[in-house]
Amino acid sequence: MVHRRKSLWGLALGTLIGCIPAPVLAVPVNLTGYVEKDFVKGAGTAETGKVFVQEVTSSSSTVGQSSWITNNGWVSGWNVKDIRFSYAENASGQNSLAIGINTWANSSGQYAPFGQANGDPSGTPTAYDPAHLGANTPTSDKSIALVFAKENPNDPNKPGEVVAIAGIPADKSLNGPGINGFTVSSVDLSRSSGGLAYMFGKTMPEYMGNLAYDPSPSHPQLEFTINDFKKLLGLTKEGGFWVTAYAGSALDGVAGETYMGWTHIPGKELVPQVPEPAAVLAWTLIGGAVAWKARRRSARSEA
Repeated sequence: MVHRRKSLWGLALGTLIGCIPAPVLAVPVNLTGYVEKDFVKGAGTAETGKVFVQEVTSSSSTVGQSSWITNNGWVSGWNVKDIRFSYAENASGQNSLAIGINTWANSSGQYAPFGQANGDPSGTPTAYDPAHLGANTPTSDKSIALVFAKENPNDPNKPGEVVAIAGIPADKSLNGPGINGFTVSSVDLSRSSGGLAYMFGKTMPEYMGNLAYDPSPSHPQLEFTINDFKKLLGLTKEGGFWVTAYAGSALDGVAGETYMGWTHIPGKELVPQVPEPAAVLAWTLIGGAVAWKARRRSARSEA
């Protein structure tokens, strides 16, 4: 009887070991237009990947704005506090990078819709501050631009090959198919003299994600995704990628712009820790062997 119990426990153990699954990979974040809520700082684990937060400005007064905006207790919608990244990959290898542009709240805890230069939390458009990030205003130069580069194999302290730009072009003739002209495009380095906002090239459909919302009082902050980011950047847990960013308009005349120079984002923080195939196979074989031995013992005890 004792032997039978042991064999049953061995059978159960073997079955459990043999069925140990790979860690659950990170699921996409739920985008609501509130970056700090959606991309919780420090959320996640090494097994699922973590939210990575890159500081851009140290205070709500870093980006200049007209005194009347400040006197109203408002903060310009171009004033970026930090940029947040969350990588997701499923068991089939489909993957995406979600990005949240976290702006500063005003003195009442409200956010101006992203790109609302005058900081009005109601999002009321004006001639100098058009709605929809200027998508329907050909003369507008409102833009958000993130340029991405691979790791540099020759110098890890510098960006490598520049491969893509994501956001909303200042030149509205280059608008993409997404909300407000959102696009993931090649980088037109021939236009670099105009700054990042003008460096959008041709849309790359295979990497097109989505702009979650047209920024509004209900969904004030900018959030978007880039598809197949792993392939686009050659992303690994050992490596990472580089990004530089711009947000603003040279024409609104009431607020400054945000610029972030080249910054390295480590893959160690973002990419889930997936077990090596050999390790998974080894655990499966061990589990199978234990279960087989348990079955043999069970058969002998019943004989």
